[in-house]
Amino acid sequence: MTPTPAPEERRVLSTYLTRHGLKRSAQREVILDAFLKAGRHVSVEDLLRLVRRKRPDVGRTTIYRTLKLFKEAGLASELAFGAETRFEPQWNRDHHDHFICTSCGEIIEFQSPEIEDLQDRIANRIGFEIEGHRHHIFGRCRACARKGSRKAANED
Repeated sequence: MTPTPAPEERRVLSTYLTRHGLKRSAQREVILDAFLKAGRHVSVEDLLRLVRRKRPDVGRTTIYRTLKLFKEAGLASELAFGAETRFEPQWNRDHHDHFICTSCGEIIEFQSPEIEDLQDRIANRIGFEIEGHRHHIFGRCRACARKGSRKAANED
């Protein structure tokens, strides 16, 4: 788990709120704390459960609106996988890509300089200027692949 949110994230949020004529609130602070401390990709429901430990009065709509605000402020990014949406901290994070388990929903982050280099070379060759990208690979995690193998073996 991540320690208490860095003052930098609080400053970014405060600057964003001021710039857009929005007020700081205790609810937003608690949501930011829970979001940054989660240490994983969270759904709205995940974050709601975490926040309600300290603030039972916070509702689902407040979580949605606050996550949208975090995205606009550059503190969070949204990962949409079919019907499921999760959020992850974005501020001052290195670029990374994702393996997503289609069985259990686990998300595994990875970095690959080789993939980054290859896509840059291909873009350069075709005269394409990359402004950003997201690389998501779908499949089954180790645990789910093992379960599938055991299930298939038992059916034989």
